[in-house]
Amino acid sequence: MVLNFKNRLYIGFALAILLSAISGIVSYTIFSKQTSERVWLRRDSSKNLQEHLIDMETGHRGFLFTQQIQFLEPYTNAVRYIGPEMASLKTLLNDDSLQEKRAVMLEQQVHGLLGFWQGTMANPDVSNQDIIVEYTQNEKKRVDAIRGNIFDLQKQENRLLNRRREEYDTLIHRATIATTIDSILGEVIIIILIYFIFSEFRKRRRLEEQLKGSIGKLEDQRTVLQSSENNLTVALHDVEDINKQLEKFVYTIAHDIKSPLAGISGVLSLLEKDKVIVANPQLFEFIDRSSTAALYLGEMVSSLLEYSRLSASQQTIELVNTKELVQQIAVLMFPPACIKITVADQMPVFKTKKIKIEQVFQNLISNAIKYNDKPEGHIAIGYDDRGEFYEFFVQDNGQGIPEKNKYDIFQLFKTGNNKATRETSTGFGLNIVKLIVEEQGGKVWVESIPGQGSKFIFQWRT
Repeated sequence: MVLNFKNRLYIGFALAILLSAISGIVSYTIFSKQTSERVWLRRDSSKNLQEHLIDMETGHRGFLFTQQIQFLEPYTNAVRYIGPEMASLKTLLNDDSLQEKRAVMLEQQVHGLLGFWQGTMANPDVSNQDIIVEYTQNEKKRVDAIRGNIFDLQKQENRLLNRRREEYDTLIHRATIATTIDSILGEVIIIILIYFIFSEFRKRRRLEEQLKGSIGKLEDQRTVLQSSENNLTVALHDVEDINKQLEKFVYTIAHDIKSPLAGISGVLSLLEKDKVIVANPQLFEFIDRSSTAALYLGEMVSSLLEYSRLSASQQTIELVNTKELVQQIAVLMFPPACIKITVADQMPVFKTKKIKIEQVFQNLISNAIKYNDKPEGHIAIGYDDRGEFYEFFVQDNGQGIPEKNKYDIFQLFKTGNNKATRETSTGFGLNIVKLIVEEQGGKVWVESIPGQGSKFIFQWRT
């Protein structure tokens, strides 16, 4: 019976897999008897234990002779590793009864030395030179006994290592022979498989020629798609350039408007104090309205400048202590004496864009002050950890926000029906908050009861 291509491949791969399995079993049987690596681990573990004891001895003596606590730093650092190192060493030696007994004795000696050191440091007369000498001599005897035990343990390990190296060389020789035979047989099988595969490829080459025509058509379509993608990329770059020009234009116009506007506000402020205008109620009201309008326009221009800078700036990521940040903002807001601002004791410290989270807190705290109409205002700031996000909140007992305005207040140039007790609202602040928070992948919302206060909550990625 003539076998087809598929059956030949199956038989060839089956033989190769069977040969590899036999080789693997032989290699595993040979190398499973080889334990030199474990001996090396024992040597490293006993060496590490000895180094930690030297560090502790050095730190303890430095403390005895100087009574300066910084000398105990090596002792404190090393004492954390003594227990794990001893446990590791005992585990590694549990296959050798003599070495295991040495490890148990070594553990008792080490615990005795640790107890001696702790008693020394607890002795109030430790500064007496005679006592120090006595303690040092006692310490030396204990340390020498430990070193002698470690030396005996390492000496036996060296004997085991030499013996197992000889066994290892023999095992490697046998494994080499087995691997060589396996490789030769494997290569023969692979050559046969390659011959069958090459023959099949020649038969299928004709089919590839037929497919080239279809591939050529697909390449033409891919070229068209690539061209469209390039055009779209150019268009996106053009849009980005236009946006940058608009941001620059907005910033320039707002900046140019602010300077003369400041002069107008100053003149109106002087006119309000003029005796002739004060004596004329109608004229005074007109000047007062003009001053209010100028103030409103100034706030809008300032917000527009901030809005422009927010869109164009590239802020660096830095470590931010939100409690210190919020406390600083609260001080710089100069709240009236009737308003008390409290910050939660526990606030997160994490890496983020400081200027942006600062802008969010600044706007929310400013609004909480601005719209608080109570004789005794209270503003509370805190957070909840939601895993992927921190949920910060700014809660006040002010006027509250009607249900119909809870969405509008976050839109550009939109304001609610509440009356501000300080500056006039421009409709920029909460929109800036919304833009910054959504840029972080979070969201901002408000929970409020009219007449009882509001709680603004925003998410910030951890």
